[in-house]
Amino acid sequence: MGLTLQVGLSKKLKENKMSTLKGKAISSTYQTILKTAAEIKDTNLKSVETGSGNVTAMKLSTDKAEFTKVGIGTAGSTPDGLLHVVGVSAGSVSSSAFANQLTLENSSDAGLTILSGSNSSGNIFFGDSSDNDAGQIYYDHSQDYLGFSTNGSEKMRIDKNGNLRVSGSVSQSDDRFSLVEYFEKIPSLQSAAVTQDTNATTAVTLQAKYGIITMQSVDLAATDTVEFTFNNNHIFGTSSHVHVQLQDGGTIADNAMVNIMVHDVANGSCKIRIGTNGTDVAAQVFKLAFIVDPYVTPNQNFVLSGVHSGASQVSGNTGRDSSFAGLKLITGTTNNDRSVISPRNGNTELPSTFDSSAWASVGFGTENKTEFTAAISTGGSITSTSIWAGLKLTEVGTYATDANQAYFLYAVDDDQGALTTNSNLHFVYSIANVDYVTDLGIVISENTVYKIKIVFDENRQISISVNNRSYGLTTTPTSTTAGGLTQSVATTKSLAMTDNIDLLPFIGVQTHTTLSKGIQCGYIKLSRDLYE
Repeated sequence: MGLTLQVGLSKKLKENKMSTLKGKAISSTYQTILKTAAEIKDTNLKSVETGSGNVTAMKLSTDKAEFTKVGIGTAGSTPDGLLHVVGVSAGSVSSSAFANQLTLENSSDAGLTILSGSNSSGNIFFGDSSDNDAGQIYYDHSQDYLGFSTNGSEKMRIDKNGNLRVSGSVSQSDDRFSLVEYFEKIPSLQSAAVTQDTNATTAVTLQAKYGIITMQSVDLAATDTVEFTFNNNHIFGTSSHVHVQLQDGGTIADNAMVNIMVHDVANGSCKIRIGTNGTDVAAQVFKLAFIVDPYVTPNQNFVLSGVHSGASQVSGNTGRDSSFAGLKLITGTTNNDRSVISPRNGNTELPSTFDSSAWASVGFGTENKTEFTAAISTGGSITSTSIWAGLKLTEVGTYATDANQAYFLYAVDDDQGALTTNSNLHFVYSIANVDYVTDLGIVISENTVYKIKIVFDENRQISISVNNRSYGLTTTPTSTTAGGLTQSVATTKSLAMTDNIDLLPFIGVQTHTTLSKGIQCGYIKLSRDLYE
């Protein structure tokens, strides 16, 4: 009859210690007992059957067991594949027939852990009929790197510092339009202009590569000249070429000419003198166009904007710092001075209505699966400072300004809008003038690099990350909770943004004291689907 297993004894048999056999047929009692078709005495698998001879999904031998399907936590449901481990059901979804040998299921996070020695590696191998390890994924604990092999040899490695080494070429997606700016050229001022104070001899200051100087009204008699000092930190002594010409002179009499001369060129300044050819020119306002070193081209993709020293002119404070490979952006010394990196959106190279740079002329819309990435480094002092970076309609850091936007914001006070914790980094998104502010819980520190990323998905919902860590976004507006909220679930996306809104990239810094404040920007990356 074979070996009888007592694993299937009925509850009644256990309780009465076989007493239920009294008055009953042995054959009917043993129908609920599991047995093997033949005695287990070697390594050959034997089918496990019920007492009535029905074959089960289990086979046994002296050294192994075999199961057709195994479910752990499946609550009586048929397992998806050979082994199905369930924490909490993920819903009606089931494993693909192409990858159902092992299924790990949960309603939230799910995962697989491989533990190995501190000087060993954890491995996943991919083989076929002729090669058992043609493809490999492995983590080497002795050197802390993640490796990927194809066709039997390593093709890619990510080391402990995040450096990527690829043996072949890296190609961008053919379905994406991508822009990258590393600021090889420093941006110039956008629409740089200044108006003289007092009179036509008053010194003028404008830190710009090119621009317009509007003079005070002056009467140039036949033998008169007038001269003023032009201060500009783009002028580097006698090696610089400063070109000045008359942009607009109002009404000038026939046969009259206005002559312009540049002299006394020094570091940071020169003198500009204007006169006539001997013909009287009536009192009027002269506009002078200048360019410093025209053979040295400024950045064609980005310009500087903002407010500097409380005047109508924008800030020109930009440069580099050897401690950080990027662009240094600093403010003036008047409260609320700001300096902003903005995409060039003027017709500097093309006729009117055409933007010269793709950063402005290509529509990076909410519906285009747009992605924004940047690296920003704080300076040695972040007190009395606000910093913002991301996608907006205007350059202003105050989040009540733009109806639609998505950007990171740090501010030491609530001048840019109410924030939960002013020492923390926040993320702001706005949908048709409704603002949503998330306190990311990241305490901003001095002299620290922050790599930020904003991603729009196909549903116009936003995901973000800081230093390669994902953070969830609140879906509660500031009208409900002033200053914003935290979001503990890192995978929570924003609500759907307004459709078909083209946004522009901005990075800005603002001082909230009489001291200059600054940040540095390593790069800006922007991409979208090639075709909408």
